[in-house]
Amino acid sequence: MDDARLLAHYRKLLGNGGNANELISALDRLREEKKSDDIALIVKYIGDLDPGVAAAAMGALRTFGRDALKAVRQLPAGDVDAGTRKDVLERLLKDHILTCCLRDAAINPFHLDFEGRLSELYSVEDEIDELMFRMLRDSVSDIRDDINNTRYYYYGYQVTYERPFIDYGALAVAALGQKQPKRLMKELSELAEVETENDYYYWGYSNRSPVTIELATFFARQGNTALMDKLINDLESGTRWMQPGQTLGLQVRVAAMQITALGEWDAALERLNENVKQAGSALSSTVSQAHYLRARILMHLNEEGAALHALEESMEASNSAQVLTLVDSTFKPLEAERRFQTVLDYCRLASRRLDESQRPWKAVVKEEG
Repeated sequence: MDDARLLAHYRKLLGNGGNANELISALDRLREEKKSDDIALIVKYIGDLDPGVAAAAMGALRTFGRDALKAVRQLPAGDVDAGTRKDVLERLLKDHILTCCLRDAAINPFHLDFEGRLSELYSVEDEIDELMFRMLRDSVSDIRDDINNTRYYYYGYQVTYERPFIDYGALAVAALGQKQPKRLMKELSELAEVETENDYYYWGYSNRSPVTIELATFFARQGNTALMDKLINDLESGTRWMQPGQTLGLQVRVAAMQITALGEWDAALERLNENVKQAGSALSSTVSQAHYLRARILMHLNEEGAALHALEESMEASNSAQVLTLVDSTFKPLEAERRFQTVLDYCRLASRRLDESQRPWKAVVKEEG
């Protein structure tokens, strides 16, 4: 039987019903096909009495992401009990949060704010703040260990079945910080109280989790810079054993923290200028990132001509263009400039080479529309 006839057979089987083994085979095959029209055939099996069928249906639904949410909400009560519906919706919403956070991390590794940063996250009809608060609360122990540099000491002995929220949830924290800052401060303010002094040096710099960095940024914007000061101090302590040419990546990270959390625009620009100069004519994604941050800072300082030049340098420094440019509202004042439109054209071409999950969400919507 050729593939088209087999798919037609499986779709008819799911429509009419069959034994468990047949249904599981059909659900697994439609999961691979990933056609949105099949959601209606799949969704009614999430409450099947056979756990293997229900698990196969859940696995198939998860490949459709947020597109499956509406089908689950509209499923008749006779096809699924309230508890199962709630659990499935929560699982799909967690997947949605993960997807959005990973996209943000791919295009925006330095946690920069821009208009529309939260648009994809809040593109679902469901209320997700409460779920994100719960995911964050469940991670407090990990966050505390991360702050104290003890999180990974026993990490190799832990058994985990899904990616820890602390390793991807920066966008969710940023969303809660914007939408519900008082509640976030009330629930997690204890994490902001830290000692900034180090009694020992690191052989390498301390690489903190995205959630810890985003929380430190939030606390700093609320007036408590202790955690951010500690993170920066820990990062810089690792440079004692590095050659000047080896520290650019670290210095770019620190500069990003200075502008996003502390508002130290001039100091961050001086840091970047000095370290980019030390890098010389070397071309790399790190050099590209440094110039991109320089461009953002120069825009803030109302030096638009210099900012555009820095943005062009960012594109020239690496084959990996900073596709965040496509949605970064910082550069809106440059839209009338022909040179800026050339930069955008280059970023669009670069974006087409990336996996969909690594493209800016607005660019994805535009292409699909």
